[in-house]
Amino acid sequence: MNSPIEEIKARLNIVDVIQGYIRLQKAGINYKANCPFHGEKTPSFFVSPTRQIWHCFGCGRGGDHFKFIMEIEGHDFPEALRLLAGRAGVILKREDPRLRSERNRLYDVCEAAAGFFEKNLAVTPAVLQYVKARGILPATTKEFRIGFAPKSWDTLLKFLQGQGFSADDAEKAGLAIRSEDKQSIYDRFRGRIMFPIFDASGRSIGFGGRIFDAADTRGHQDRGQTQNEAKYVNTPNTLIYDKSKVLYGFDKAKQDIRVRGHAVVVEGYMDCVLSHQAGIKNTIAVSGTAFTPYELGMIKRLADTLIFSFDADAAGESATRRSLALAAEFEFERKIVEIPSGKDPADAVLENPESWKIAVEGALPVVEFYYRKAFARFDPRTPEGKKEITALVMPYVAGLRDEIQKAHWIQKLSSDLVVPREAVDKELRRRTPGSARDESAPSVSPESIPTRRNLLEERLLALLTVVASDIQNSLGDSPYLSFATSLNAEIFAILRAGAESPVPEHLAEHYSMLRFKGEILKEITDSPVAEFRVSQRELEKQCIRDRLFTIKGEIERLEKSGKQADVALLLADFRTLSLHLKTIL
Repeated sequence: MNSPIEEIKARLNIVDVIQGYIRLQKAGINYKANCPFHGEKTPSFFVSPTRQIWHCFGCGRGGDHFKFIMEIEGHDFPEALRLLAGRAGVILKREDPRLRSERNRLYDVCEAAAGFFEKNLAVTPAVLQYVKARGILPATTKEFRIGFAPKSWDTLLKFLQGQGFSADDAEKAGLAIRSEDKQSIYDRFRGRIMFPIFDASGRSIGFGGRIFDAADTRGHQDRGQTQNEAKYVNTPNTLIYDKSKVLYGFDKAKQDIRVRGHAVVVEGYMDCVLSHQAGIKNTIAVSGTAFTPYELGMIKRLADTLIFSFDADAAGESATRRSLALAAEFEFERKIVEIPSGKDPADAVLENPESWKIAVEGALPVVEFYYRKAFARFDPRTPEGKKEITALVMPYVAGLRDEIQKAHWIQKLSSDLVVPREAVDKELRRRTPGSARDESAPSVSPESIPTRRNLLEERLLALLTVVASDIQNSLGDSPYLSFATSLNAEIFAILRAGAESPVPEHLAEHYSMLRFKGEILKEITDSPVAEFRVSQRELEKQCIRDRLFTIKGEIERLEKSGKQADVALLLADFRTLSLHLKTIL
């Protein structure tokens, strides 16, 4: 009987799993993409549907379905196992010790709370009427799992305890609050319309709660809201929820973002929900006031264009500017949706869904949007007007990465403001940032980066898997060639012995990965044999350098202890190795 891991792999094609996060292109029998784990412009990330594995030739990462989910989602193995089991329809036994973790407990608490809120909405006519008045259809309510938290002290808490969860569980999930004296605990969300927040995998991880007032049907003024009650209350950061790493609606939008190549960005839950309802299913909402580098990295894996539509108030304008500036650093093409003053996407959809679609389709590139806005607001004939127009437009021109586009807008500004081109150039240089951060993907910790020795060993062995028969008689022996890991040393010995040599079971997985790398290298290399010889020479040089470094340290240690005879022997080895290194450089 297959294990759960084997069953999951059998049911899920690795191409489908990975394609849910990044865009893959066909490359012969394999697929390729820009690596989501380090910044690059030329694809070095490959996926093998035949072997059901992936590998990046740039950062050296690779593995199976589980390894990819662990890397892309930041999960540990039990979390990755549980996520993929859900997708594959594989039932995992609860007593499996690998599944027992605090995070999984919090996922269960949030899921139970989401169901509780949904059921309460269904039996609260006044709230259902409000949701209907806001233009949300029943199917949309169900899709986004919108609910309602009763206006009571601890109804949710009692429900969760009845489901086997503790008060501590509810508090850790951000669903309950302890009093200052720690003597009592109560529900965080009371009398609020609830919007569950899901991670990229569709798991409930937090909530946004909007205060409910039956008299308020448009959402701009809460007549019944007391001064000390916030319009929105959100889950605080927890073990499973970090608002700087979550985009509302991303779980539902990611496939459409990948297919369409762009994401529509709005400011609030209602804007996102109603935009999806209007057919713009690649819409997401920021969880804070502006994008974070992590969130932009999530989108960059799927698309190169962002279409912004934040509220037209001062806060919305400010959030738009901050997000646009950061998006420029990630080299996104940026556009802005123009909607009537005082409106937001939810208003536009409620008034006429088609008008919202047309507005999104007609989104203007960021410079053009602000260029039109500046010339409409200020008089280009006056010195003050010229200054204000330049101040508004120039930061966005400076943020352009394409020099042709930049030159176009410089020339246009010079012409329309009737000022010398040199003056505009000078102002542009003053406003151009010195350098931009490259945070388009999650950072790679230093300890996870393979050494040059590791990369050379794997490259040589990968090539050897596909050229062994061609060089069998000329492989030769080198006293200077060695391998840092026993796995690589064993595989090298097997490959040298000939194609008929069987690969032991404990080496099968590692060999399969090396074979996959070899097949890719054979496709992209003009002469695999010549490339193998280069790799062999480079590895030999690296082995000698490593040995010289070790000997140098030993000599220094022996000199301090006064063992001159031993030093002399090591110096002889050092000279021999140094001379050989010069002959192969």
